[in-house]
Amino acid sequence: MGETAVLCEFIESTTYDDIPDPVLDHAKTAIMDNVGVSLFGAHHELGDTIYDYVDAHGGDGEATVYARESRSAPAAALANGAFGHAVDYDDTFESIVIHPTSPVFSAALAAADEVDASSTDLLTGYVVGCEVAYRVGHSTYPEHYQNGWHSTGTAGSFGAAAAAATIMDLEGDAIPNALGIVASGSSALKKNFGTMTKPLHAGHAAQIGVRAALLARSGFTADTEILEGKIGYNRVMTIDDAYDPAEITDDLGSEWAVPDIGFKPYPSGVITHAAMDAMRDLVREHDLSPETVEDVVVTLDDAASEMLHHEQPDNALQAKFSIEFCLAAVLREGDAGIHEFTDEYVQEPATKEAVSMVSRAFEENLFDEEFAGYGAIVRVTTTSGESLRGEMQYAPGSPNNPVSEERLQAKFRECAETRLDPERVDDLAETIRTLEDAGLETFRELVA
Repeated sequence: MGETAVLCEFIESTTYDDIPDPVLDHAKTAIMDNVGVSLFGAHHELGDTIYDYVDAHGGDGEATVYARESRSAPAAALANGAFGHAVDYDDTFESIVIHPTSPVFSAALAAADEVDASSTDLLTGYVVGCEVAYRVGHSTYPEHYQNGWHSTGTAGSFGAAAAAATIMDLEGDAIPNALGIVASGSSALKKNFGTMTKPLHAGHAAQIGVRAALLARSGFTADTEILEGKIGYNRVMTIDDAYDPAEITDDLGSEWAVPDIGFKPYPSGVITHAAMDAMRDLVREHDLSPETVEDVVVTLDDAASEMLHHEQPDNALQAKFSIEFCLAAVLREGDAGIHEFTDEYVQEPATKEAVSMVSRAFEENLFDEEFAGYGAIVRVTTTSGESLRGEMQYAPGSPNNPVSEERLQAKFRECAETRLDPERVDDLAETIRTLEDAGLETFRELVA
Protein backbone atom coordinates (compact mmCIF):
# COMPACT_ATOMS: atom_id res chain seq x y z
CA MET A 1 0.00 0.00 0.00
CA GLY A 2 1.40 3.40 -1.01
CA GLU A 3 1.80 6.26 1.41
CA THR A 4 -1.20 8.21 0.05
CA ALA A 5 -3.43 5.17 0.65
CA VAL A 6 -2.00 4.65 4.15
CA LEU A 7 -2.68 8.29 5.03
CA CYS A 8 -6.20 8.12 3.59
CA GLU A 9 -7.00 4.98 5.56
CA PHE A 10 -5.89 6.78 8.72
CA ILE A 11 -8.11 9.76 7.87
CA GLU A 12 -11.13 7.54 7.20
CA SER A 13 -10.75 5.16 10.12
CA THR A 14 -9.64 7.36 13.04
CA THR A 15 -12.37 8.07 15.59
CA TYR A 16 -12.58 10.21 18.69
CA ASP A 17 -12.18 7.10 20.86
CA ASP A 18 -8.86 6.29 19.18
CA ILE A 19 -7.26 9.49 20.44
CA PRO A 20 -5.49 9.26 23.84
CA ASP A 21 -6.71 11.62 26.55
CA PRO A 22 -3.36 13.48 26.87
CA VAL A 23 -3.50 14.21 23.12
CA LEU A 24 -7.04 15.57 23.44
CA ASP A 25 -6.05 17.71 26.42
CA HIS A 26 -3.11 19.22 24.52
CA ALA A 27 -5.38 19.73 21.51
CA LYS A 28 -7.80 21.79 23.58
CA THR A 29 -4.92 23.90 24.91
CA ALA A 30 -3.86 24.53 21.32
CA ILE A 31 -7.40 25.45 20.32
CA MET A 32 -7.72 27.90 23.22
CA ASP A 33 -4.40 29.50 22.35
CA ASN A 34 -5.43 29.82 18.71
CA VAL A 35 -8.86 31.23 19.46
CA GLY A 36 -7.27 33.93 21.62
CA VAL A 37 -4.80 35.10 18.97
CA SER A 38 -7.48 34.81 16.27
CA LEU A 39 -9.85 37.10 18.17
CA PHE A 40 -7.08 39.67 18.36
CA GLY A 41 -6.17 39.14 14.70
CA ALA A 42 -9.80 39.53 13.60
CA HIS A 43 -9.61 43.30 14.09
CA HIS A 44 -5.93 43.77 13.36
CA GLU A 45 -5.17 45.76 10.19
CA LEU A 46 -4.69 42.50 8.33
CA GLY A 47 -7.88 41.08 9.80
CA ASP A 48 -9.87 44.10 8.66
CA THR A 49 -8.53 43.74 5.13
CA ILE A 50 -9.18 40.00 4.96
CA TYR A 51 -12.70 40.37 6.31
CA ASP A 52 -13.52 43.16 3.87
CA TYR A 53 -12.57 40.72 1.12
CA VAL A 54 -14.58 37.74 2.42
CA ASP A 55 -17.55 39.98 3.24
CA ALA A 56 -17.65 41.22 -0.33
CA HIS A 57 -16.70 38.02 -2.14
CA GLY A 58 -17.00 35.13 0.32
CA GLY A 59 -20.64 34.24 -0.20
CA ASP A 60 -23.46 33.88 2.30
CA GLY A 61 -23.29 31.05 4.79
CA GLU A 62 -23.50 30.02 8.41
CA ALA A 63 -19.81 29.28 9.02
CA THR A 64 -18.31 31.00 12.06
CA VAL A 65 -15.97 33.95 11.54
CA TYR A 66 -14.32 35.14 14.76
CA ALA A 67 -15.74 38.45 16.01
CA ARG A 68 -17.43 39.02 12.62
CA GLU A 69 -20.52 37.99 10.66
CA SER A 70 -20.72 34.40 9.40
CA ARG A 71 -19.86 33.57 5.79
CA SER A 72 -19.53 30.50 3.57
CA ALA A 73 -17.33 27.68 4.83
CA PRO A 74 -14.35 28.34 2.49
CA ALA A 75 -14.51 32.07 3.20
CA ALA A 76 -14.70 31.55 6.97
CA ALA A 77 -11.72 29.21 6.80
CA LEU A 78 -9.74 31.82 4.88
CA ALA A 79 -10.60 34.56 7.35
CA ASN A 80 -10.01 32.61 10.55
CA GLY A 81 -6.78 31.06 9.28
CA ALA A 82 -5.39 34.48 8.42
CA PHE A 83 -6.66 35.96 11.71
CA GLY A 84 -4.79 33.25 13.63
CA HIS A 85 -1.48 33.97 11.92
CA ALA A 86 -2.01 37.74 11.62
CA VAL A 87 0.56 38.69 14.25
CA ASP A 88 2.67 35.49 14.23
CA TYR A 89 1.49 34.61 17.74
CA ASP A 90 0.03 31.20 16.88
CA ASP A 91 1.44 27.83 17.84
CA THR A 92 4.13 25.84 16.04
CA PHE A 93 5.44 22.30 16.03
CA GLU A 94 8.73 22.05 17.86
CA SER A 95 10.35 19.59 15.45
CA ILE A 96 9.37 21.27 12.19
CA VAL A 97 8.60 24.82 11.06
CA ILE A 98 4.83 24.55 10.68
CA HIS A 99 2.11 26.57 12.43
CA PRO A 100 -0.54 23.82 12.53
CA THR A 101 -3.58 25.15 14.33
CA SER A 102 -4.32 28.26 12.28
CA PRO A 103 -4.85 26.34 9.02
CA VAL A 104 -6.07 23.05 10.49
CA PHE A 105 -8.52 24.23 13.16
CA SER A 106 -9.88 26.97 10.88
CA ALA A 107 -10.66 24.34 8.26
CA ALA A 108 -12.06 21.98 10.89
CA LEU A 109 -14.41 24.63 12.33
CA ALA A 110 -15.64 25.66 8.88
CA ALA A 111 -16.28 22.03 7.94
CA ALA A 112 -18.09 21.42 11.24
CA ASP A 113 -20.34 24.39 10.57
CA GLU A 114 -20.97 23.19 7.02
CA VAL A 115 -22.27 19.77 8.10
CA ASP A 116 -23.48 20.66 11.61
CA ALA A 117 -20.95 18.31 13.18
CA SER A 118 -20.54 17.60 16.88
CA SER A 119 -17.80 18.95 19.11
CA THR A 120 -16.20 15.48 19.24
CA ASP A 121 -16.19 15.43 15.43
CA LEU A 122 -14.44 18.80 15.49
CA LEU A 123 -11.78 17.60 17.90
CA THR A 124 -11.21 14.41 15.91
CA GLY A 125 -10.85 16.34 12.66
CA TYR A 126 -8.42 18.77 14.25
CA VAL A 127 -6.18 16.00 15.65
CA VAL A 128 -6.24 14.06 12.37
CA GLY A 129 -5.46 17.22 10.41
CA CYS A 130 -2.50 18.05 12.62
CA GLU A 131 -1.18 14.53 12.11
CA VAL A 132 -1.40 14.79 8.33
CA ALA A 133 0.26 18.22 8.21
CA TYR A 134 3.04 16.99 10.49
CA ARG A 135 3.74 13.86 8.49
CA VAL A 136 3.56 15.42 5.04
CA GLY A 137 5.80 18.19 6.33
CA HIS A 138 8.36 15.89 7.90
CA SER A 139 8.59 13.73 4.78
CA THR A 140 10.37 16.58 2.94
CA TYR A 141 11.95 18.43 5.86
CA PRO A 142 14.22 20.37 6.01
CA GLU A 143 14.95 20.54 2.27
CA HIS A 144 11.44 21.74 1.37
CA TYR A 145 11.68 24.60 3.85
CA GLN A 146 15.27 25.41 2.92
CA ASN A 147 14.26 25.62 -0.72
CA GLY A 148 12.00 28.58 0.03
CA TRP A 149 8.62 27.01 0.80
CA HIS A 150 6.60 28.05 3.85
CA SER A 151 5.43 24.70 5.19
CA THR A 152 2.47 26.22 7.05
CA GLY A 153 0.93 26.99 3.70
CA THR A 154 2.04 23.83 1.89
CA ALA A 155 1.93 20.92 4.33
CA GLY A 156 -0.67 22.85 6.33
CA SER A 157 -3.09 22.65 3.41
CA PHE A 158 -2.95 18.85 3.53
CA GLY A 159 -3.78 19.02 7.23
CA ALA A 160 -6.69 21.34 6.49
CA ALA A 161 -8.04 19.00 3.81
CA ALA A 162 -7.67 15.99 6.11
CA ALA A 163 -9.51 17.78 8.93
CA ALA A 164 -12.36 18.76 6.62
CA ALA A 165 -12.52 15.28 5.07
CA THR A 166 -12.72 13.70 8.54
CA ILE A 167 -15.50 16.00 9.73
CA MET A 168 -17.46 15.71 6.46
CA ASP A 169 -17.16 11.94 6.80
CA LEU A 170 -15.73 11.43 3.32
CA GLU A 171 -15.26 7.82 2.28
CA GLY A 172 -13.50 5.77 -0.38
CA ASP A 173 -11.93 7.64 -3.28
CA ALA A 174 -13.28 10.97 -2.01
CA ILE A 175 -10.43 11.18 0.52
CA PRO A 176 -7.49 10.64 -1.89
CA ASN A 177 -9.30 12.90 -4.34
CA ALA A 178 -9.38 15.63 -1.67
CA LEU A 179 -5.63 15.25 -1.11
CA GLY A 180 -5.00 15.29 -4.85
CA ILE A 181 -7.07 18.44 -5.25
CA VAL A 182 -5.39 20.24 -2.39
CA ALA A 183 -1.94 19.33 -3.69
CA SER A 184 -2.54 21.45 -6.77
CA GLY A 185 -3.57 24.43 -4.66
CA SER A 186 -0.81 24.17 -2.07
CA SER A 187 1.72 26.98 -2.29
CA ALA A 188 3.37 29.46 0.03
CA LEU A 189 6.71 31.21 -0.39
CA LYS A 190 9.03 32.34 2.40
CA LYS A 191 9.95 35.24 0.12
CA ASN A 192 6.77 36.85 1.46
CA PHE A 193 7.86 36.79 5.11
CA GLY A 194 7.56 40.24 6.64
CA THR A 195 4.46 41.10 4.58
CA MET A 196 0.71 40.56 4.91
CA THR A 197 0.97 37.56 2.61
CA LYS A 198 2.72 35.44 5.24
CA PRO A 199 -0.43 35.31 7.41
CA LEU A 200 -2.45 34.77 4.24
CA HIS A 201 -0.58 31.46 3.82
CA ALA A 202 -2.42 30.01 6.83
CA GLY A 203 -5.78 31.31 5.64
CA HIS A 204 -5.18 30.11 2.10
CA ALA A 205 -4.24 26.64 3.37
CA ALA A 206 -7.43 26.46 5.44
CA GLN A 207 -9.58 27.66 2.57
CA ILE A 208 -8.20 25.30 -0.07
CA GLY A 209 -8.43 22.42 2.39
CA VAL A 210 -12.15 23.03 2.83
CA ARG A 211 -12.61 23.61 -0.89
CA ALA A 212 -10.83 20.34 -1.71
CA ALA A 213 -13.06 18.37 0.66
CA LEU A 214 -16.22 20.00 -0.68
CA LEU A 215 -15.24 19.28 -4.29
CA ALA A 216 -14.27 15.69 -3.49
CA ARG A 217 -17.59 15.20 -1.71
CA SER A 218 -19.29 16.26 -4.95
CA GLY A 219 -17.39 13.71 -7.00
CA PHE A 220 -14.57 15.92 -8.27
CA THR A 221 -11.53 13.81 -9.13
CA ALA A 222 -7.77 14.08 -8.81
CA ASP A 223 -4.80 11.75 -8.86
CA THR A 224 -5.39 9.33 -6.00
CA GLU A 225 -1.69 8.61 -5.43
CA ILE A 226 -0.62 12.24 -5.21
CA LEU A 227 2.25 11.82 -2.75
CA GLU A 228 4.26 9.09 -4.48
CA GLY A 229 6.00 8.67 -7.84
CA LYS A 230 8.63 10.64 -9.74
CA ILE A 231 6.32 13.62 -10.15
CA GLY A 232 4.36 13.08 -6.96
CA TYR A 233 3.82 16.05 -4.69
CA ASN A 234 6.58 15.37 -2.21
CA ARG A 235 9.31 14.76 -4.79
CA VAL A 236 8.34 17.83 -6.77
CA MET A 237 8.32 19.96 -3.61
CA THR A 238 11.76 19.00 -2.35
CA ILE A 239 15.30 18.70 -3.71
CA ASP A 240 17.88 15.96 -4.24
CA ASP A 241 15.37 13.12 -3.70
CA ALA A 242 15.10 14.07 -0.03
CA TYR A 243 11.53 12.83 0.26
CA ASP A 244 11.18 10.08 2.89
CA PRO A 245 7.82 8.26 2.71
CA ALA A 246 8.57 6.47 5.99
CA GLU A 247 7.95 9.78 7.75
CA ILE A 248 4.33 9.47 6.62
CA THR A 249 3.69 5.82 7.40
CA ASP A 250 5.84 4.79 10.38
CA ASP A 251 3.91 4.57 13.68
CA LEU A 252 0.89 6.31 12.15
CA GLY A 253 -1.93 6.03 14.65
CA SER A 254 0.33 5.16 17.58
CA GLU A 255 2.60 8.22 17.73
CA TRP A 256 0.75 11.53 17.68
CA ALA A 257 1.74 14.95 16.35
CA VAL A 258 -0.33 17.17 18.65
CA PRO A 259 2.02 16.78 21.68
CA ASP A 260 4.80 18.30 19.52
CA ILE A 261 2.88 21.59 19.41
CA GLY A 262 4.41 24.45 21.37
CA PHE A 263 2.84 27.78 22.29
CA LYS A 264 4.40 31.15 21.63
CA PRO A 265 4.98 33.55 24.51
CA TYR A 266 5.81 36.35 22.04
CA PRO A 267 4.10 37.56 18.83
CA SER A 268 7.16 37.10 16.64
CA GLY A 269 8.99 34.43 14.68
CA VAL A 270 9.70 31.45 16.92
CA ILE A 271 13.39 31.69 16.06
CA THR A 272 13.53 34.83 18.24
CA HIS A 273 11.93 33.36 21.36
CA ALA A 274 14.80 31.61 23.14
CA ALA A 275 16.88 34.77 22.83
CA MET A 276 13.98 36.90 24.09
CA ASP A 277 13.43 34.71 27.14
CA ALA A 278 17.17 34.67 27.89
CA MET A 279 17.14 38.47 27.64
CA ARG A 280 14.00 38.66 29.78
CA ASP A 281 15.75 36.66 32.53
CA LEU A 282 18.82 38.90 32.40
CA VAL A 283 16.74 42.09 32.52
CA ARG A 284 14.82 40.89 35.55
CA GLU A 285 17.80 39.44 37.40
CA HIS A 286 20.09 42.44 36.88
CA ASP A 287 17.51 45.26 36.57
CA LEU A 288 18.76 46.13 33.10
CA SER A 289 17.52 48.98 30.92
CA PRO A 290 18.82 50.74 27.79
CA GLU A 291 20.48 53.27 30.08
CA THR A 292 22.55 50.59 31.86
CA VAL A 293 23.56 48.55 28.79
CA GLU A 294 26.44 49.20 26.43
CA ASP A 295 25.72 46.49 23.86
CA VAL A 296 24.01 43.14 23.33
CA VAL A 297 25.27 40.30 21.13
CA VAL A 298 22.97 37.38 20.38
CA THR A 299 24.27 34.12 18.92
CA LEU A 300 21.91 31.72 17.15
CA ASP A 301 22.25 28.57 15.12
CA ASP A 302 23.45 29.21 11.58
CA ALA A 303 20.16 27.83 10.24
CA ALA A 304 18.42 30.87 11.72
CA SER A 305 20.23 33.22 9.34
CA GLU A 306 17.72 32.63 6.54
CA MET A 307 14.73 33.28 8.84
CA LEU A 308 15.87 36.60 10.30
CA HIS A 309 15.60 39.90 8.45
CA HIS A 310 15.55 43.63 9.08
CA GLU A 311 18.32 44.62 11.46
CA GLN A 312 16.53 47.98 11.83
CA PRO A 313 12.83 47.33 11.02
CA ASP A 314 10.46 50.04 9.84
CA ASN A 315 7.17 48.45 10.88
CA ALA A 316 5.61 45.74 13.02
CA LEU A 317 5.60 43.11 10.28
CA GLN A 318 9.34 43.49 9.77
CA ALA A 319 9.93 43.56 13.53
CA LYS A 320 8.64 40.00 13.90
CA PHE A 321 11.71 38.71 12.09
CA SER A 322 14.20 41.19 13.54
CA ILE A 323 16.17 39.66 16.41
CA GLU A 324 17.54 43.12 17.12
CA PHE A 325 14.09 44.62 17.64
CA CYS A 326 12.87 41.66 19.68
CA LEU A 327 15.71 41.95 22.19
CA ALA A 328 15.49 45.75 22.23
CA ALA A 329 11.79 45.56 23.13
CA VAL A 330 12.50 43.16 26.00
CA LEU A 331 15.34 45.41 27.17
CA ARG A 332 13.04 48.44 27.17
CA GLU A 333 9.94 46.82 28.68
CA GLY A 334 11.10 43.69 30.49
CA ASP A 335 8.80 41.69 28.18
CA ALA A 336 7.19 42.04 24.75
CA GLY A 337 3.63 41.41 23.63
CA ILE A 338 0.97 42.70 21.29
CA HIS A 339 1.45 46.28 22.47
CA GLU A 340 5.13 46.37 21.48
CA PHE A 341 4.65 44.83 18.02
CA THR A 342 2.98 47.89 16.53
CA ASP A 343 4.19 50.32 13.89
CA GLU A 344 4.11 53.14 16.43
CA TYR A 345 6.32 51.34 18.94
CA VAL A 346 8.76 50.14 16.27
CA GLN A 347 9.17 53.68 14.98
CA GLU A 348 9.75 55.38 18.35
CA PRO A 349 13.23 56.98 18.54
CA ALA A 350 13.89 55.22 21.86
CA THR A 351 13.13 51.87 20.22
CA LYS A 352 15.42 52.53 17.28
CA GLU A 353 18.18 53.58 19.65
CA ALA A 354 17.80 50.36 21.65
CA VAL A 355 17.74 48.30 18.44
CA SER A 356 21.07 49.80 17.40
CA MET A 357 22.64 48.38 20.57
CA VAL A 358 21.93 44.79 19.50
CA SER A 359 24.00 42.77 17.02
CA ARG A 360 23.61 39.20 15.78
CA ALA A 361 26.04 36.33 15.29
CA PHE A 362 25.58 32.78 14.03
CA GLU A 363 27.28 29.51 14.90
CA GLU A 364 26.94 26.24 13.08
CA ASN A 365 25.23 23.53 15.16
CA LEU A 366 24.78 25.73 18.20
CA PHE A 367 24.04 23.40 21.16
CA ASP A 368 24.41 20.51 18.69
CA GLU A 369 20.73 20.89 17.89
CA GLU A 370 19.12 19.76 14.67
CA PHE A 371 17.79 22.25 12.12
CA ALA A 372 14.62 23.07 14.01
CA GLY A 373 16.48 23.83 17.26
CA TYR A 374 15.77 27.43 18.21
CA GLY A 375 18.33 27.97 20.97
CA ALA A 376 20.25 31.17 21.62
CA ILE A 377 23.05 32.70 23.70
CA VAL A 378 22.75 36.34 24.76
CA ARG A 379 25.77 38.35 25.94
CA VAL A 380 25.29 41.77 27.51
CA THR A 381 27.96 44.34 28.33
CA THR A 382 26.79 46.91 30.85
CA THR A 383 27.84 50.54 31.03
CA SER A 384 29.80 49.67 34.17
CA GLY A 385 31.85 47.10 32.22
CA GLU A 386 30.15 43.99 33.60
CA SER A 387 29.74 41.03 31.20
CA LEU A 388 26.53 39.02 31.52
CA ARG A 389 25.57 35.83 29.71
CA GLY A 390 22.26 34.04 29.29
CA GLU A 391 21.36 31.03 27.21
CA MET A 392 18.33 28.98 26.33
CA GLN A 393 18.59 25.78 24.31
CA TYR A 394 14.91 25.39 23.48
CA ALA A 395 12.31 27.95 22.53
CA PRO A 396 10.08 28.80 25.51
CA GLY A 397 6.64 27.30 25.09
CA SER A 398 7.97 24.28 23.22
CA PRO A 399 7.41 20.77 24.61
CA ASN A 400 11.05 20.68 25.76
CA ASN A 401 10.73 24.06 27.50
CA PRO A 402 7.06 24.62 28.38
CA VAL A 403 5.85 27.89 29.81
CA SER A 404 3.57 27.99 32.82
CA GLU A 405 -0.19 27.61 32.59
CA GLU A 406 -0.42 31.09 34.13
CA ARG A 407 1.62 32.56 31.29
CA LEU A 408 -0.55 30.85 28.67
CA GLN A 409 -3.72 32.05 30.36
CA ALA A 410 -2.34 35.59 30.53
CA LYS A 411 -1.64 35.47 26.80
CA PHE A 412 -5.15 34.15 26.06
CA ARG A 413 -6.74 36.89 28.15
CA GLU A 414 -4.54 39.65 26.71
CA CYS A 415 -5.64 38.71 23.21
CA ALA A 416 -9.26 37.71 23.78
CA GLU A 417 -10.09 40.74 25.93
CA THR A 418 -9.34 43.03 22.99
CA ARG A 419 -12.72 41.79 21.64
CA LEU A 420 -14.64 40.25 24.56
CA ASP A 421 -15.43 41.36 28.10
CA PRO A 422 -13.62 39.47 30.91
CA GLU A 423 -16.66 37.41 31.96
CA ARG A 424 -17.19 36.22 28.40
CA VAL A 425 -13.50 35.33 28.15
CA ASP A 426 -13.90 33.19 31.28
CA ASP A 427 -16.90 31.42 29.72
CA LEU A 428 -15.01 30.86 26.48
CA ALA A 429 -12.01 29.33 28.25
CA GLU A 430 -14.27 26.96 30.19
CA THR A 431 -16.20 26.04 27.05
CA ILE A 432 -13.04 25.05 25.23
CA ARG A 433 -11.73 23.07 28.21
CA THR A 434 -14.99 21.10 28.27
CA LEU A 435 -15.74 21.23 24.56
CA GLU A 436 -17.07 17.67 24.34
CA ASP A 437 -19.82 18.52 26.85
CA ALA A 438 -20.26 22.25 26.21
CA GLY A 439 -20.96 21.77 22.51
CA LEU A 440 -20.27 23.85 19.42
CA GLU A 441 -23.33 26.06 19.66
CA THR A 442 -22.07 27.62 22.89
CA PHE A 443 -18.60 28.03 21.38
CA ARG A 444 -20.00 29.76 18.29
CA GLU A 445 -22.04 32.17 20.37
CA LEU A 446 -19.05 33.16 22.47
CA VAL A 447 -16.63 33.85 19.61
CA ALA A 448 -19.09 35.62 17.29
